[in-house]
Amino acid sequence: MKNVFFIKIIIPAILIIVLFVVSFSVVFIPMVERGLMDRKKEMIKELTNSAWSVIDEYYQEIERGNLTEEAAKAMAINRIEFIRYGDEAKDYFWLTNMVPEMIMHPYRKDLNGKDISDYTDPQGTRLFSEAVKVVRESGDGYIDYYWQWKDDSTRIVPKLSYVRAFEPWEWIVGTGIYIEDVKEDIKAIIGRLIYITLLLVVVISIIIFYIARQSLIIERKRVIAEEELKQERLKYKMLVEASTESTMMWLDGHLHYFNEPIINMTGYSGDELLEKKINELFIVPGKHIEKQLQDIGESLNVEATMLTKTGKEVPVVLNISGIEINNTPGLIIIVKEATRQLIRDKSSQMLQEEIRNSLLLMHLPVKQFVLEPAYINMERTLQDAADLMNRKQADLIFVTNSATEVIGVLHKNAFLQASLNNLNADETKVYQVMRSPVTYINDSALLFEALLLMEKESVDCLPVMSIRRKTLGFIKMHDLLPANHNASLLLIKKIEQAELVDQLQSLNDKLPGILSLMLSSDSCCRNIVQISTAVSDAITRRVIELAVERIGQPPVNFAFIALGSDGRGEQTLKTDQDNAIVYENDSSEDTREYFLSLAELVNTWLNDIGYEYCKGKVMANNPKWTQPVSKWKDYFAEWVENSDPESILDSSIFFDLRYVYGEKSLVNELKDEINRITDAKAVFYKHLAHSVHRTKAVSFSEKQETLDLKKAMLPVVGFARVYALKHNIRETNTIFRLKSIISLGKINQSFIEEIIYSYEYLLFLRFRHQMKSILSNKTPDNLLLLEELKDIEKAAVKSSLFVIAELYTQLGFDFEVRM
Repeated sequence: MKNVFFIKIIIPAILIIVLFVVSFSVVFIPMVERGLMDRKKEMIKELTNSAWSVIDEYYQEIERGNLTEEAAKAMAINRIEFIRYGDEAKDYFWLTNMVPEMIMHPYRKDLNGKDISDYTDPQGTRLFSEAVKVVRESGDGYIDYYWQWKDDSTRIVPKLSYVRAFEPWEWIVGTGIYIEDVKEDIKAIIGRLIYITLLLVVVISIIIFYIARQSLIIERKRVIAEEELKQERLKYKMLVEASTESTMMWLDGHLHYFNEPIINMTGYSGDELLEKKINELFIVPGKHIEKQLQDIGESLNVEATMLTKTGKEVPVVLNISGIEINNTPGLIIIVKEATRQLIRDKSSQMLQEEIRNSLLLMHLPVKQFVLEPAYINMERTLQDAADLMNRKQADLIFVTNSATEVIGVLHKNAFLQASLNNLNADETKVYQVMRSPVTYINDSALLFEALLLMEKESVDCLPVMSIRRKTLGFIKMHDLLPANHNASLLLIKKIEQAELVDQLQSLNDKLPGILSLMLSSDSCCRNIVQISTAVSDAITRRVIELAVERIGQPPVNFAFIALGSDGRGEQTLKTDQDNAIVYENDSSEDTREYFLSLAELVNTWLNDIGYEYCKGKVMANNPKWTQPVSKWKDYFAEWVENSDPESILDSSIFFDLRYVYGEKSLVNELKDEINRITDAKAVFYKHLAHSVHRTKAVSFSEKQETLDLKKAMLPVVGFARVYALKHNIRETNTIFRLKSIISLGKINQSFIEEIIYSYEYLLFLRFRHQMKSILSNKTPDNLLLLEELKDIEKAAVKSSLFVIAELYTQLGFDFEVRM
């Protein structure tokens, strides 16, 4: 293993580093040197051209008659003699004529005016004659020679000069660079490059060493895992072969091991069995066996028919257990002939009955379990509270102020906490240890909702309030324990613990099965809707929590709100997303970008789980619907102020907003604002009622093939919304809104109760229709086939639609609406 690792990993890594260093030395460094020299040559060329331009400037003055030739030449010589450049301002220009004679040299004044045609450098180069030759041939060019170092006549170094002829005066102007300077620049650059290269080599070496080390560790683990897999498979193989009953082991859909009894039962040889698929050996009535065996977590007994080699069909019972070997799912199947079973396995039926009983209990309303309340004044002592609890045999008492208003609750565990804090029961006042504000549960809530809230609040008893916000009493955990293992409650608990979106998708897929069982057990349709909403809320909350973990904590408090059917808590199995985000007033762009990013992630994950995108884009990822609370107040003010029957239809779903996650006070603040602005605009209710009136009632005819249940129910939704907003009813659920309308005493109670019955019946049909579609692998919709209804159901539908049509008359009477 080490030799292979060295050849495949270490040697290629070393070769890469060597190739990199060689390429740098042979290719890159020479390329840098050439580039720098070319730039230096271009520089002295441009500088010489600048000096040439100075001479030409004075020549032009002669042409214009402003100077004589002698004066112009003298001024040009004087000007160029004092031009300096370079880091030390010691680089210069010189002038000769074509003889050549030195016209001007700033540092070798001893040459000025002399014939320099025979002047040579230490290497024997007649540099000035060479300059004349170059300019006569091409007008300009470069010459190499040795010259003194700037103004230091004792130091002779290589130099490169550029020369150019000024033809009118037969002058040559030149300047040069010292090769030593260029070499120093190149040396500095190469030094930096070598440092960077060495640093890169070190970093690359460290990375390669790390990768190599990790690869070696992984390789060792792979060898160990292969050995463990080998041992595990050997263990299962021995288990299968040692079994006295007909036993088989399947891994990833393929048969791997079997024993002699199964060969005797099927009549196949060992090689023939290995070629068989599971559905070629067994048939489960009414089901595809491969689908039946998916996601098996515990042992399962399945009645089946075994197909032998001779074609004989043998009734058998399959005892199936799920296994996993090296992350590969598998099955151990023990095959028994059905005739050998004297007693049929009733475990499936018993389990179904157990779940059914649990559902019936769990989905009862809280109000059936309310215990009589006890009250104590906030100024009484803790000892007085203990005495009252003992007399009343209560686990919770309500704390009131002088006006008998409930301001807190006192749980029995408060006494233990007071003792731990060394508080004197005779001196400590009740208000010092009470829990406030009070967390109530509505009396119309279901038991499973109460259990969830108790778990969240870490209490074993909970105050109960009526729909009119009156304190009724409390419920105890002990009374609810028989329902504590209910399927829907367990589903929500698993949702709260999920760490992956895929897990949430899988859990959401279990909801139709639970609701189907509730439908078959004649559970109240309202309870079914509450379960569906509770699961939807739990998934949404968990998705938001996972999204916050992904992108970081929010910069300010926010609330995620549901709208439309979700806001009303009336989601069915065919639903899409309607949601938004409201956050604290913060105008910074960073805050806005954070919440839009959060919304995009939440909406995407909800869509992946099964809650489809809203076709109208009324979702939080739409920048229009993720806004600070002040902007939302502006929205509602505009909708109310500029309302008309046609446009208000588009904004009506926003008046069904419901808190789902985050800072609840933001939602309460928004609802307070809605109540304030609607109270001040009476015409708004009239327009809202008119918009409901414009929605045509769905009629019933024996000739029609389908009935759109969603459209049939819309008038009830609009009717309840109008009266809820008119009378400041904060409930968003249609049924709860209608029940609150009854308590107002302004509309005939029997009429509202008939609307509730009709609405719930259509809702039941809608759920049942969508459930059938899902269980038949069809896409659920709202179009009910009338031919599927029994005659009595058709009569009930017809009666329900007639009752719903009557609400138009009530709206017209109360809000003076006419078509």
